[in-house]
Amino acid sequence: MAAQEQPKAQPKAKKAKATGGELWPPPAYSEEKVKAATGKGWMGWFIILNNAEASTKPHKEIAQLLHDKGCPGWWSQMIAVEYERVRGGRKKNEREGGTFAVNVTKVMPVSLSKLFAAATDEKTRKDWFPAGAFEETSKTKDKYWRGKWKKERKLEFGFYAKGEGKSQIALEIGRLPSEADVEKERAAWKKAMSKLETMVS
Repeated sequence: MAAQEQPKAQPKAKKAKATGGELWPPPAYSEEKVKAATGKGWMGWFIILNNAEASTKPHKEIAQLLHDKGCPGWWSQMIAVEYERVRGGRKKNEREGGTFAVNVTKVMPVSLSKLFAAATDEKTRKDWFPAGAFEETSKTKDKYWRGKWKKERKLEFGFYAKGEGKSQIALEIGRLPSEADVEKERAAWKKAMSKLETMVS
């Protein structure tokens, strides 16, 4: 048994260096998580992008190409960012134009419709949001919610069904001016997600 298990562990122990000196697979999300959410792992999507010569394209076109191939919207953005970072040497969490972004996700034991309603209701928002001004710009029931965060920042939420009685909320805060802001926002929104989970559970 031990002899059979050892080869399975080797790929995790041997993280190969990719272009630009980055570790493979990209560390943002595990291979298993990406495959479960999108139907393909990192390598599957990167092969598609390489075949399309995506390294020569701007970020929007890379994300759109992924979406056209069946990758969900939020994950299209995430995979495009990691592809650019591995191929072009972009800093972790850095986006086009030199600003930064951070992503936070959480699966909750509640239906998609209930999670969306609780998260986006203006009356309950104050009970779980971190401190800061939010201005809603668009909302698609049980799918997306977008707005301006702290005036200059961009806040986007995606909502996904994860099986019976479970759903996921995934957010990205963009246009952060520095790397230091990334961890501050990440910590604040992780606490916020825990509050939201308590509300809906």
